[in-house]
Formats: sequence, C-alpha cells, structure tokens
Amino acid sequence: MMKETFTHNNGFETVFRDSKDGLAIFKGDVFVDCNQSILDMIGAQHKDQFINRTPDQFSPERQPDGRTSLEKSIDMIQQCYDHGSVRFEWVHKKLNGDEFWVEVILTKMVLDGEVVIHTSWRDISEKKSLELETKIQKETFETLFNESEDGLCLLTTESYFDCNKAFSHLFGAATKEEIVGITPIDLSPEYQPDGRASAEKAVEIINTAFTKGTIRFEWMHRRLDGSEFWADIILFKINVKDTDVLYAITRDISEKKALQLEIAKQKESFETLFKESKDGLSIIADGLFLDCNNSFLELFGYANKQEVVGLTPIQVSASLQEDNEPVERAAERRISSAFEQGSARFEWNHLRKDGSEFWGEVILTKIMLDEKEVLYAITRDISEKKALQLEISERNVQLNASNAHLEETIENLKQTQDKLVESEKMASLGSLVAGVAHEINTPVGIGLTGVSQLVEECNGISQRYQDGTLTENDFEDFIHSAKEIAGIVEKNLERTAHLVRSFKQVAVDQTSEEDRQVNIKHYFEEVVFSLASVLRKASAKVTIECAEDVFVLTNPGLLSQVLTNLIVNSVNHGFKERETGCIHIAVSSVGEKELMLNYKDDGKGISKEHISKIFDPFFTTQRGAGGTGLGLNITYNIITNVLGGSIVCHSEEGKGVEFIIKFKVADRLS
Repeated sequence: MMKETFTHNNGFETVFRDSKDGLAIFKGDVFVDCNQSILDMIGAQHKDQFINRTPDQFSPERQPDGRTSLEKSIDMIQQCYDHGSVRFEWVHKKLNGDEFWVEVILTKMVLDGEVVIHTSWRDISEKKSLELETKIQKETFETLFNESEDGLCLLTTESYFDCNKAFSHLFGAATKEEIVGITPIDLSPEYQPDGRASAEKAVEIINTAFTKGTIRFEWMHRRLDGSEFWADIILFKINVKDTDVLYAITRDISEKKALQLEIAKQKESFETLFKESKDGLSIIADGLFLDCNNSFLELFGYANKQEVVGLTPIQVSASLQEDNEPVERAAERRISSAFEQGSARFEWNHLRKDGSEFWGEVILTKIMLDEKEVLYAITRDISEKKALQLEISERNVQLNASNAHLEETIENLKQTQDKLVESEKMASLGSLVAGVAHEINTPVGIGLTGVSQLVEECNGISQRYQDGTLTENDFEDFIHSAKEIAGIVEKNLERTAHLVRSFKQVAVDQTSEEDRQVNIKHYFEEVVFSLASVLRKASAKVTIECAEDVFVLTNPGLLSQVLTNLIVNSVNHGFKERETGCIHIAVSSVGEKELMLNYKDDGKGISKEHISKIFDPFFTTQRGAGGTGLGLNITYNIITNVLGGSIVCHSEEGKGVEFIIKFKVADRLS
C-alpha cells in the first residue's frame, strides 16, 4: 500500500511540475505550492513570490461582473468545497500589474491526509480577444444596419425578418414590427411598370439572387398608405446562423426618376424647337446628315428632308472655302475641331440645290444622341454681312496704299536703329580694347624695366670679370638679383599673356555667331577679368557664384555682350559719384536646357518713373554724358529674341538693382 501511494505521488508530482497549464495547491486560505507555468504566467522568478498568498492578491480589485475579487474568490472556493470541483473564467493580474484572462478549474482532493484544492489555470487571453473582436464586429454591423440612411432589411424566400429604421420609414411604418413577417409583394403594386405581375417578377429576382449571390435592379414599391415610389435595390446572399438569407439595400430614387422624366420632356422640347427654329438646324452623324428642320430646307432650296438625309456636308458646300482652301480639307479640319474641343464656330461658303452659293455662319456642337456622339449644326445666312465686309476690305486697300509711305519711313527708322545698335556693339568692343591696352601697359612696362636692369647688371658683371675684379660675393649678388628680376618679369609677362588670351577670346566671341562649348563660371570670370580697368575706375568688386561643372553649348559672345552691358551700366550709372561698389552674379539651373542669371549691385538704384523704360531703345539719363540708351535694349533683345529667355529688373532708389535673367542654351553638356 505504501509503495502504491509513493508511485502515485511520483506520477502526480511529474504531471504537476511539467504541465503547460498553471497548477497550484491551495490549502486553508493560501497557495502552498505551484508549478513553473504559474510563475511564468504571473511573471515571478521563484515560488516565494506566490506561496502563502491568496487568489485575490493576484487579481484586480474587481472582476468584469463588478464583484470584488476577494468576495468572488471566497465564493468560488466554497463552491469547490461544496461540490468537489468548479470551472469558471477569471481575470488574474501579473506582478507588474498587467491583467490576463484564465480558465480556472478548482478540484477538491486529499493530499498527505489533508483536504486541499488543486488549482488549474489556462490562459484564454486570445480567446477573449477574439470574442471581444467578434462582439465589436457584431455591434458595428448592428450600428451600421440600424443607423444607415439606406433602407436595410433581411429576408428569406418567404418574408422579411428584420429591418432598420430607415427601411421602416421608407414604407411609412412606425416600427419594424409592422414590416417583419410580411413579403415584398405586400409592399408592391400588383403590376410593375413593365406590365409584369409583381409576384411573378419578385420570385424570379429572389431566385436569381440566391443563385448568383447578388443582383441589382429598379423596383416600384408601395408604402403602407398605398403611395408608390421607385427604388434602387441590391440583394446580397449572406449566411445567418447556418441559413442562407438575403440582405437587401433599398434606396428611394424617385428624384432620379423624376429627373429622367424631366430629361424626356426636355428632349421633347428640343425636338419642338428643332422643328420650329428660324435658323437652319441639322444633325450630322458619321459624316452624313441624319436630320434637318424646315428652315434648313428653305435655306438650301430642298423640298423635303429626304433629299438631305444621307448627303455629306461637302455636297452642300462650295468647292473653295476661305483663303481658297479646298472644301475637303477645310471640312475635315472643322469637324475634327468640333469633336475634339466640343464645339466650333466659323464662316462657311455653302452651295444651294440650284448651284448658287451663299455665306453662312456655322456653329457645330458635339452632343450625345442615342448614346452616340454626333454634331448639332446651326446654320445662319450671313450674305449681307459678307457683302459689308467686302466693302470694308476695299476701303482697307485704299488705306493700306495711303500707309505705304509711312511704312517705308518706319523701315528707314528701323535700319537707322539697327546701325546704331551695331555702333553700340563696336563701341563696347572698342572700350574693351582700350581697357585691355591700358591693363597690358603696366605689366609690359614693369617687365621692360626689369629686363633693362638685368641687361645693365649683366654688363657690369661682365666688365668686372674681364677686369679680373669679380669676386665670389659679386657673383652671388648678381645671381640673387637676376633671379629676383627674372621672377618679376615672368610674373608680369604671364599677366600680359592672360590679358591677351582673355581679350582674344572675348573679342572673338563678340564678333562670332557660332555656338561652342563653354564653362559658364570660367567664361564669366574671363569677361570680368577683361573689364578690370572699367571696374577699377569705380573701385568695384565682382563676385561670381556658380558651380564649377556647368558646361553648355551656346554662343558665348551673346553672354559676354549681356554681362559687359550690365557691368558697364553698374559702373557708369549705379556707382557714379560713389567711392566703391559691389556686384554679385549668381548662376543656377532652372531646366534641362535653361539657366538663370541673378545680377545684383549695391549702387544708387533706379527711380520708379524710369524703371519701366530702361529696356526702351535710346532711353538714357546721361544723354549729355555720351550715353546712347541702347545698352540695356541690346541686352533685352539678346535675352528675349536670340536666347529665348526673359529679363526682369527690380530696383528702388538707393537700394541697388537686381536683374533676373533666364536664358536657354543649345545643349547642356554636364
């Protein structure tokens, strides 16, 4: 007997220890033992955190039913003592305060001669979450069902068994009890508008919904008070409690039907207007006349519309239209335009049945007719208007002859302007030459002085060598002096070479019309370098902000002319009577083949009354000082006409000037 008890106890201990369910022994008022699974459930590290504690210590203050955990746990334990076992759901609490659902089984048993309660916990949190989600979905569906503005109902093949308030109100019922139990036939007139019996048609539609799963249709319903209304209905087959039923969405479309009736009346009115209009009206479909009114027949000299229907518009048109355009090409162009743009209005030379021609004003409008795009044509005789236009045209010929002399004078003025513009360009180039010549004189003069000094020292050292008086110190002094002079000469000759190269490039560019590859930043630096003497005159400083890798294909001479004109303008106008000046040039990309040049100076600015005139030819505020007024006009023409860009000027007196220039290049090479 002792052996059997020992074996039994060993087996119990193994199950108790290894069970995935949380197991515990409850004796008296507290837990006296537990397995690892319970410790894992409550987040405990060792049994001491569980043993000698009561169930309510691992529970929130109250259970979901509102009872306190202490009161309810005592009740459950007592039921176990009374009945031997009890099963229930419980919300437990981990040591960190997190709550979780468990299914609890309490079993009364004798262990080592004492009555204890064997406790089993199984985590059912996922199950409770699923139940909660299902409950929420059900409540959501019920809320949508009950609160929907559409009439919603559930029905079997026999009758309605549920509906929402909107459905009840749709049929004039105070409560859904007035609807539940009746059939769709009870809420329909005896016959539908197509003449079929409602009972027969309803059975057919319901059977289709059960077979195909869904169907949508329009239906004439009847309210409880006998009034009828049109409804749009969608039936869905769904499963409720293992039974296939129909879920119906019913929407009152009485307004839609009334609108359709109104459209039908409008169509009738259109047909009346079409027939009675004094303008010639016609319908063109697939390139042929489909219909016309009596005014059209009178206008074209036909006896009845049968003579017109089937003809093409070309057959009632003169062979040549405005500007001697062949009728076939002109007709295709006008009709295509009407279909693409929705309408077209033009004048047309028509041909009557007797062969006589007349001018008409035509309006083509694209409309839908029997679900097909056609042209609605209005034709109005404008022969008198065209005769008046001819008279005006003849008078215009006389006026044109009178203006010939004036045009010749204007042309002469234009040629004079062009010559002045060319003179301005050459003057700009001449200023450049004079400036560069001045710049070259300084380094060349320094170099020449250095060479002269070197020759003199060479002669001296040579003489001492021949006289035998040359000492080692004399020779070292000569070497040191020669190196210093050679360095000065080399530096100034390099500057001279740089000036010549810059001048050569800029000068060639200003007289060339060919595109070439240009690094924008380096080229602008060359232009600024070539204008050093001009800038020095105003103690002006130029900064260029541009990426190093902007390579483009363009005519650099145009850019040189623009930049030169802007800088000269800043020096001569902006910095006049000022000690110093600053110019900032920023270049950025605004498109694949478009750049933006932002030119700013801090000069005296331009007055409000002058800023709108600065691009006008011959406008200058320094006429007496030699200004021609063509510099900015040339700049404007280069940017807008040649480089396809734009130039805008912003300025206020005393606040400098800003030019925002956008220009296009032939190609972007980087």
